[in-house]
Amino acid sequence: MIKTRSIKRNLINSISAVFGLFIIIVYTFIDTSIDNWAQQQFKTGLKEQMEQIKVLIHDHASPIVDNKNSHFYYQIWKNNQTIKRSVNLRPYPELDLHHTKIAINSNQLVQVTMPNNAPGQALLSSYVHRNKDGSSDYMYITVATSTKSLTRITGLLDILLIGSFLLSMIIIRIVTKKIVSQGLLPLDSLNHQIKTFNNNNDDSNKHFIFDGDKNYSEIDLIINELNNFLAINRNSIENEKRITSDIAHEIKTPISELITLTEVHQRFPDDKRLAETFTDDILQISNRMRIIVENLLLLQRTSSAIELYKQPLDLMILFNDIERELVFKYPDISTRITNNTPLNTTVIADTFSLKTILTNLIDNALFYSLSTTNIQINVVDKTSNFIIEVINTTTVHYSETELKKLVQPLYQYDCSRSNDSRYGLGLSIVNNICKVNQYQLTISQTIKGDFSVKVCIPK
Repeated sequence: MIKTRSIKRNLINSISAVFGLFIIIVYTFIDTSIDNWAQQQFKTGLKEQMEQIKVLIHDHASPIVDNKNSHFYYQIWKNNQTIKRSVNLRPYPELDLHHTKIAINSNQLVQVTMPNNAPGQALLSSYVHRNKDGSSDYMYITVATSTKSLTRITGLLDILLIGSFLLSMIIIRIVTKKIVSQGLLPLDSLNHQIKTFNNNNDDSNKHFIFDGDKNYSEIDLIINELNNFLAINRNSIENEKRITSDIAHEIKTPISELITLTEVHQRFPDDKRLAETFTDDILQISNRMRIIVENLLLLQRTSSAIELYKQPLDLMILFNDIERELVFKYPDISTRITNNTPLNTTVIADTFSLKTILTNLIDNALFYSLSTTNIQINVVDKTSNFIIEVINTTTVHYSETELKKLVQPLYQYDCSRSNDSRYGLGLSIVNNICKVNQYQLTISQTIKGDFSVKVCIPK
């Protein structure tokens, strides 16, 4: 099972981790600096104590630091012979403090074990003492003390830093969670709207739109895409309903005619008038149904990705082939078409696609124009594309809305569908094929009534 990931949780964890790493670096620097400062202060204290012992010893005064309860232990050597030991070393007569030869007038801090076995530090020093008679003696002194207080202080500081770090992380976590939650409120609101949309019935969703309380560029982009999807989906549903109704109407009509014709013939089997035309009528109605089904199948085929095989096509030869195929429907086709196609105009296109497009456009132009008017076919060769335009004159003036509806399947301007030879599928098939081939289809009409269909074919 795949673990569900959370954007909110990832944001909180990521921000907390970044700030946590930053705080760790800062606190580590602070801890190191404090430890170094405490160690330096400890060393400074040892130096001051050492200088005080030197002064008091060589002045032959009784040093106030030299008592059995003192925390400092010291021992002085001259010519490798001990000349002075602190009072608190008397319980340890056989024990000498750390003694190492070092350079004159230098100091050295070392880690040692105190006489009472406690950890400590010792400061070693080598110096020259001037006697009253002018002679000089090389002296060595070691002053040691326990680091118990230093360890306690640094440990307390470490505890405080760790505590403050944990408190800072808790505060950062709480603040980050609040900020992220506040920032994701528009997304939560959109999610709530989606849930509301899913829980509504179809009637409530007919006019439903997504909106945001505030304008956020990221959320607005999602909202706009969702609303566009709803609009497209609603249009698709309406088109599907309309197409389903139109298909049922187109199929129902010839079926009803077949049933009626058959029932009449069964009721009056001896009627010669019915018998003479019965088979022809059945064949005619069946052919109409076949054409409807074939066109619907072609529409379905062209609505998805069809296999394209592009090759060079001579437009004049293609137009002549189409003219020969349509001559049975329009015997005067050669006189009605004015073809303004330059000779040797060759385009790279799929034969089935281009021939289907041009056949439907020329067929529509011949059918919907008056028999006394001509059809113009213009081919323009431009730098990046070919433009094929079919123009015919019609008595019907379409509005902009009606021009857009002409490419819808089974749409007919004649609402009564009085013509039983046209089904409103031609331009729909053309539109689908143009989309598959990435051709630009433009339908327009001038004020004078010239109906124009342009197909832009990229080179």
